[in-house]
Amino acid sequence: MTDPNDAIEKNYATNASGYDQFINLPLGALEQQLFSLCIKNCHGLKVLDLGGGTGNRARDAIEAGATDVDVVDISPDMMRLGEEYEKSLRRDVIKWYHGDASKDLEHLGLGPYDLVIANGVFDHAQNVEELEVMWRNCAKYLKSGGLVIANRNNPKSKAAASGKYGVQLGKFEEFEGGFSYKYRMLMEPPLEFESMALEPYYGGSEEISGKYFEGFKAVPWEETEIVRSNPDFWKEYLEDPILYIFTAKKKA
Repeated sequence: MTDPNDAIEKNYATNASGYDQFINLPLGALEQQLFSLCIKNCHGLKVLDLGGGTGNRARDAIEAGATDVDVVDISPDMMRLGEEYEKSLRRDVIKWYHGDASKDLEHLGLGPYDLVIANGVFDHAQNVEELEVMWRNCAKYLKSGGLVIANRNNPKSKAAASGKYGVQLGKFEEFEGGFSYKYRMLMEPPLEFESMALEPYYGGSEEISGKYFEGFKAVPWEETEIVRSNPDFWKEYLEDPILYIFTAKKKA
């Protein structure tokens, strides 16, 4: 039987070359600034970017002072582009590991880390069991008291329907406990990703994540320069946000 996660890997392989253009879209720029507010001081830290793709968030950590960064991702094609970019900088800080965040990663010999980044990971969980494994992996490789920086999407946000912010989320198909949908980035050419939304994830519940983490804090959108500089443009977004970036601390 074909592993459903093989489709995710193929989806990212198809879209790998254009993925980094997301930052040029309004939502991509907002995401970047939200992460910058989280990653202010990583001096001397060891960081894991789980589901790190081409390493954009890993590079944020390096720029904030991280000296040892590992990326784990399901897509070799995405990581290859990231490796090529790092070579162009003549930098050898990031180590790259092929792995599926929804499965045990013990064979990779990871950790321990001061910080784990999990951006764009949880919206690929096929079921609650996979979602829990993802959260467990985030905690497993963290040092005691370490932080996770993660995201949560609101797929049925009204702001995601118009395309005003550079993405459109639609083509919803219900299944028990959630729904699948298409995440379309409105660049040229457009990129489309298969995504999942389980109720414990998109609804903001801490039923699963709270087993491993505490002190959840969402980063205020209003603190970003992009929102402050054009509040009228972002008014519709703030009424029904598409994307949440949050931090949490590993439980003792």
